[in-house]
Amino acid sequence: MRLICPHCVNEAIYPDDMAGKEVTCPHCGKSFPTPARTSAMTPTGEAEAAGPIEPVRSLPHPEIPVPAGSNPYTPPGYVPPGSETWVDPTRALSMQHMAPTASAAVAGLTRSCGITISPRVVAWLPAILLTVVLVCTAFPWVGCFVGDSAVYAQRPWGAMFGSTPYRNFQLEEAGVIPSGWLDKISSDWRLLLPFFFLLLVSLIFAWAERGLSSVDPRQIPPLAKLWPWRHAVIASCATLALVMLLLQLTQGFSMERAIHQHIESEFADRLEKAASSPAELARLEYLEEQVFRSYNVEYTKWFYLAVMSHIVAVAASVLRLALNRRGDRPPPRLVLYY
Repeated sequence: MRLICPHCVNEAIYPDDMAGKEVTCPHCGKSFPTPARTSAMTPTGEAEAAGPIEPVRSLPHPEIPVPAGSNPYTPPGYVPPGSETWVDPTRALSMQHMAPTASAAVAGLTRSCGITISPRVVAWLPAILLTVVLVCTAFPWVGCFVGDSAVYAQRPWGAMFGSTPYRNFQLEEAGVIPSGWLDKISSDWRLLLPFFFLLLVSLIFAWAERGLSSVDPRQIPPLAKLWPWRHAVIASCATLALVMLLLQLTQGFSMERAIHQHIESEFADRLEKAASSPAELARLEYLEEQVFRSYNVEYTKWFYLAVMSHIVAVAASVLRLALNRRGDRPPPRLVLYY
C-alpha cells in the first residue's frame, strides 16, 4: 500500500499486513499510524432474500491536471510544516496560466518595494499644479542677466501684450548689455492668448470639480451640460495649453526675437557682401552667434517650474480618466522587484 507521510509529505510503499499499525517513514524517520484494512460486510437474511446487490455505476471523473513537481497524493487542506499557506495544485496551475509574466518577472528576486496610486491624491493634482503654473506667470520667464542680476526680464503676460520688459536702469546705464533692441518688441498673442485661455478653463473646471463634489451641478446652468465631461475637459484643455506653451518656446518669446532681429540688422550688410564666400559667411554667422550669447539670454527658474508643473498636471489628468474607468476595482500599485 502507498501512504503519504503526514510529517514530510513524501510517498512511501508499505506491506499490506502493516495496515492498522505504526510505520516509520523512510524519509524523515518519524512514525505514524496507518489506516486499518476494511473487510466486506456479511449479508443478513433480509439482504439474502432481496438477492444480490448490483454495483452502482458512476461516470468516470475527469482527471485534474497536476503541475510538474507537485505531489498528486497531497491531502486537500493539508498545510506542510514550515509553510504559511497551502495552494491547491489546480488553482496554482490556473494562476500560472493567468499571469505567467508576473511569475517570470519575480523569479530569483527576493525583495520588492512599491507604491499604490491613490485616486484621492491624483484627483487633487491637476487643480494644485495648474494653480502653480498660473502663479508662475506672475514672475519673469526670460531675461538678460549679469551674474545673478537681471538687466532685462519679461513676464509671459507682458510678452502676450507686447509691453516693454522690466529694465534695471542702473545696469542698463553701465552699458553691460545693449538696449537698441527694445524698440523691436512685438506681441506673442497668437500662442500665449490661447495658452492663458485654456489654462484658465482647465483650472476653473479642476477646482470646481474639487469644490462642487457635494453639490448637484445640474443646478448650475453653465455647468449642467459640460459637467459629465469635466474630467475630459480638464485633460484636453490642459494638454492643449501645454502644446501652445511648447510651440511658443520653439519660436522664442518676443524679447528673444527682438534681440535676434537687432543682431541680424547689424550683420545684414556684412552677410550680403559675404554671400559669395562660404568661408566668410560661416565666420560671420559664428560672430553673430557670439554676439547673441553676449546678451546672456536665459530662462528663469519660474519658467522651468511652470513647465514641469504643467507636464505633471497633464499626466495626472489623463491618469484620472484611466482610474475612473476602473470603477470599484482596487487602485493600481507599482512594484519594483530586486
